Amino acid sequence: MLERVRDARAVDGMGEAFEALYRQRYRDVFRYALLMLRRVEDAEDVTGEAFHRAYAAWCSGHGPTGQALPWLLLITRRLVIDRVRRRRLISWLPLGGLAPDREPSDSADTGRTEFWLWFDRFARELPDRQREVLILRYQRDLDDESIAEILGLSASGVRSLVARACKTLRRNPEIWR
Repeated sequence: MLERVRDARAVDGMGEAFEALYRQRYRDVFRYALLMLRRVEDAEDVTGEAFHRAYAAWCSGHGPTGQALPWLLLITRRLVIDRVRRRRLISWLPLGGLAPDREPSDSADTGRTEFWLWFDRFARELPDRQREVLILRYQRDLDDESIAEILGLSASGVRSLVARACKTLRRNPEIWR
């Protein structure tokens, strides 16, 4: 019985620590999901599921070994990939194409500044991988090693993707208008 009380106290302490992490990083995870999925509803779903999975991992002792944000973004990235695959699969069904793809709303609750609205517009010209690396580098301000961990690349691969994305953007001056 005493062990159960100790276990409950440990879970409560972990719950409080995770709650603090949730409050601190929810907006970061949501913005990343929104920029990747471009739909508020999908971003909210993915963010909720990411924190649900993160909490389960946290309680089972499989939490982050270093910084928490790259760990959370890795979980979110995997969910985004699943969501995009599911959307592609459903799109070919006869009724799958009836729901319109809504652009993210520009409301204050998404926290999207004018700069990020502009960034989202010109980043659409990039392949998904290059767009994602720019989001992680310039919106989330992550270093090459953290981005590499999230994307499953080497740090030099991340730098190469950033360089290619910047080169593409420089070649297309019409994007800047």
